[in-house]
Formats: sequence, C-alpha cells, structure tokens
Amino acid sequence: MSSNSKTIAVVAGEASGELLAVDLIQQLKTLQPDVRILVVGGDCFKELDVEILADNAIFQVMGLVEILSDLPALWKAKNQLVKSLLNQDIDLYIGIDSPELNFSIAKKLHNKGIPVMHYVSPSVWAWRPKRVHKMGRFIDYLLTLFPFEPVLYDETNIKTRFVGHPLAQQIPVDVEKSQQKVSIELNPDAFTLALMPGSRRREIETLMPIFAAAAQQMAEPDWQIVSSAVSSEKQQLAEDIADEHGVNIQWFEDSQATLKAADFALVGSGTVALESMLCKTPMVVAYKIAAMSYHIVRLFKLMQLPYYSLPNVLYGGFLVPEVMQTDLTVEQLVLTGQQAIQSQQRQAVALEFRHLHQQLLPPANEEAGRVVADILGGL
Repeated sequence: MSSNSKTIAVVAGEASGELLAVDLIQQLKTLQPDVRILVVGGDCFKELDVEILADNAIFQVMGLVEILSDLPALWKAKNQLVKSLLNQDIDLYIGIDSPELNFSIAKKLHNKGIPVMHYVSPSVWAWRPKRVHKMGRFIDYLLTLFPFEPVLYDETNIKTRFVGHPLAQQIPVDVEKSQQKVSIELNPDAFTLALMPGSRRREIETLMPIFAAAAQQMAEPDWQIVSSAVSSEKQQLAEDIADEHGVNIQWFEDSQATLKAADFALVGSGTVALESMLCKTPMVVAYKIAAMSYHIVRLFKLMQLPYYSLPNVLYGGFLVPEVMQTDLTVEQLVLTGQQAIQSQQRQAVALEFRHLHQQLLPPANEEAGRVVADILGGL
C-alpha cells in the first residue's frame, strides 16, 4: 500500500467533521507516514503532522435561509480555497461531511481531473434522495459512517464503503455513570443533566436559551447541570445565556466525559445526539431552523422520514423524543423532558443504545485509513 509520497487535501467544514478528519489522518499516518496532508480546519489539527491551509471558521453556517447573509464572504473564501488547492498538485481530495461546502469544491477539482473522496454520506435516507445521482458526477469514492448507507449508492458509479463511526470506537460500549461522575469530580449520587445545544454558534444562540429556561424549571435543588463547548468563546456565549436564566452550569472540555457522566441530556440534532446515544445517555433532541428554511423543506416535501435525529434514524423509529420547530418551546421541552426522565423505559432505551453502538463499530481496525491508503497506492 505504498503512497509514493502522495499529497492529499482534507477539508473539514465544522467541529464534528474535524473529529472524523483527525481520526482519519492519524490512521493514515500510521499506515503511510510519508503521505503529505493539507488541511482546512481548526486548532485540533495543530498537533498533527499536517500543513494547515486555512481555518474553517467562516464555513460554519447552517440552514437554507441563514446562509444568505454570509454568502458573499463564503463565496470569496471558497474560491480562494479552490485556487489554493489547485496550486498544490494534490493527488486526492477528501471532503469531510459539510456537503454544501465540500461538494462545490469537489465539482471544481473533479473537473480538473483530481480524484474526489467524500467522507460521511449526506442524509439522503432522510431528505432529497435524488442527490445520490448528482453526487455520482463528481465523487469517485465515499466512506460512510452507518452500515445501511452503501446500498443507497448501488445505482451510481461511486465506490462506497462502510468504515464504522470513530465515535463508536472512542466511547466504550458499556458506561458506568457513577464512576464517570467521580472521574470528573461530580457527586456520584446526584442526578446529572447535560445541556448540549451543539457546536455551531447559531445552535447555541437558538437552543441554549430554551435549554437553560427548561433546565431552570425541571431541575431539583440537588441536580448537577453540566455542559461542554468546543471553544472558550462558545462556552462564554452559552454561559452568559445560562446565567441570564439563573442556571449554574459546571463546564468540562470533553463532551464525551460530560455525556458519559450525565443521567439525561437536552441535545441539539446532529453529532451531539449520536454522542449522547453512544454514552448511553437518554435524551430529548431539539431542532429549530429559520421559519423560511423550514417552510421550504415542507413545501417541497424534502423530508423522507418522520424523525430527524440520528438515534431514531438508526433505530428506525421514535426511540428518543424529538421537539422540533414551532413545537420547540420551553413549556413543551419541560413537559417532554420530565416525561422521558420519569419513564420506566429509560433503562430499556439505554440498552437499545448499546445495541446500536455495536452496529456502528468498523469492520476492521483503521478501516477508513486502509481504504484511503489502498486508493493512494493505486493512483
């Protein structure tokens, strides 16, 4: 599997993608130490043997309408990035998640004859399934996190492999809550509620006020309320919001440690919901986008499933409660959260989380890195 000193570019548009990118790079460097890796991402790459081309902060935008105000800056940054990549003589482009960003870059690079890999299938099983055929025009290889996804691309020319989810490897299948509380200096006997709105600034601004207000009503005097943030800036933002609602949060740097210790969580939809599932923490999942974005989704019937959180998608039903859009009020979140906490099914839900966790383990160790190394060896 010699890479012959190949050069690859890895673009991670946001924090959840960075976790995958770091794991992939570490695997690949173990298998092919001489491969040159160019990266677009944040601070988490500074300790790796890579060359950082650009920071990804400008690309962390969500929603169909929300993106419009940032479009000029995004367009300029994207064009500059493409120009930089074309000047680097890369052998393989790997886009990590963030399809809005990575697909537009991939199209331009593919037109120049550069092989393209995308890591993380878009949610074609949930909405806009016809995207698989469009993807076939500019993506050569696809690595998927979930075992049910490769079959969705059977009618395309994309070479698709399920490589497992790195989080499923990082987090143990069995989690002992009391022990985890002790490890981060929490009271092992106190009920612990985690507030985890997500890593994007807009997620924090949208969800944290509702989470904090709900926690203020839900929490008993002896409860421990915990959270984590991807940066000091975002922690300060969330902490200021919580303070406005009179909620005292204990902060931890490690989201996994936080969720392992939590008995229950209020989480945003996305990677944090999956992380909560893998940490065996029952939850309520919340999601809210701009009214116009939601109207477009409903008008054009873009949603394929009645649920949207990853635990429910993997389960194939409403394993965890979801509170979405106009239903996402403090009152509804409190009601839903209290019902889920008091439910006799909470232990059964955690057991189902364990079963789903096992399904996400990779077919073999360093599977993603080996796939990339094999591709590089054949170029």
